[in-house]
Amino acid sequence: MKTKQRLFRKPWLGVACFSVAAFFLFAAGPVQAQEPIVLGTLCPLTGAGGPYGPGMEKVVTKVVEEINKNGGIHGRMIKLYHEDSQTNPESAVRAARKLIDVNKVNAIMGTWASAVTMAIAPLCWENKVFDISVSGADAISELKDDDYIFRTQPNSNLQGQVHARFALKSGWKKVAYMAVQTPFAQTFGDAFKAEFEKGGGKITDFVIYEANKASYRSELTKVLATKPDAIELMGYLPDSTVIAKELYKIGYEGRLLGPNYAINQKLVDNVGAEVAEGLYSIDPATNPDSPAHKHLKQLVADADIHAYSTQSYDHINLIALAIAAGKVSSGTGIRNTLRTVSNPPGQEVGGYLEGIKLLSAGKKINFQGASGDCDFDDKGDILSRPFSYYQVQKGKVVTIGRLDK
Repeated sequence: MKTKQRLFRKPWLGVACFSVAAFFLFAAGPVQAQEPIVLGTLCPLTGAGGPYGPGMEKVVTKVVEEINKNGGIHGRMIKLYHEDSQTNPESAVRAARKLIDVNKVNAIMGTWASAVTMAIAPLCWENKVFDISVSGADAISELKDDDYIFRTQPNSNLQGQVHARFALKSGWKKVAYMAVQTPFAQTFGDAFKAEFEKGGGKITDFVIYEANKASYRSELTKVLATKPDAIELMGYLPDSTVIAKELYKIGYEGRLLGPNYAINQKLVDNVGAEVAEGLYSIDPATNPDSPAHKHLKQLVADADIHAYSTQSYDHINLIALAIAAGKVSSGTGIRNTLRTVSNPPGQEVGGYLEGIKLLSAGKKINFQGASGDCDFDDKGDILSRPFSYYQVQKGKVVTIGRLDK
């Protein structure tokens, strides 16, 4: 008899428990912990930044997969949307509108090229969407962006100074400056000129040219008439490729220096080892000895690791840690909290999984990135970054030096 009573009453007990649980579930409303955190990338998958964008997107995806595999952020999974900026401001605006209006992202990562970041910035701050980029133009620092625009790329003023110091150290006395028409062209050139002349050098010509021309022979004829020891070329890969070929045909025997995102292995492969031999380039350096960089190498193949993919690794980790620390996933929440996980004081960490353990224990953290220190000033600019020097030697781009400060 007792057995029958247990069998009879047990189903009613289950129904009662379900009813109570259901009451509290629906009374409490939607379960916030199950709502995804929506983020987006706007990397240059095509156009002048095409050699870098796929690697940047891949890194962000790998980090998100790792975070989601380990329970997400406070139980919430990250939902990631990707768009191609095409390294073009107009295309980037359309893509950013889709990310913001259709996908409802709270943050955008990986914008490359200052013109792209400048174009989408108003959309971001007007919609309270956080944006972090690898763009360097000084004009970005002056945007009235309500602190929604950050970047891990050093500004063009700092980069111009570093290029000028390299030119002086190399013994070049006369340098002609050429730059593609972009937001950084004038400010980089002004910084380069001021630093180079301060060290005793002379700028023989200052030329800003249009992108996507079939030939730059007229500009080069004008520049070479000033008899420079070297040309500082601030271009993108397509125009730098054309200029390198034309300088070789002309018989130019001086030096050529530019950014590594333009004078790189892709350019060497395009123009040939003989044409590219001896070309110099400089770019913000990665930090290969850091825990963050070592962790990045575990996530992706070495071929995808460069200055911009390391910065993309830093973007997603910074955003994820800011959300974890502030427990708010909105663009405003990310903006308000990011410096608390990136700037000292705090225990140094190189990734989300390491950081969340400390945050959960009530400790303060200081994220140190794969690209270097990620300490931001009140304008969202990084405070410092190392640089690497490169030269094309026998068909390969090799590292020839490093500046840590």
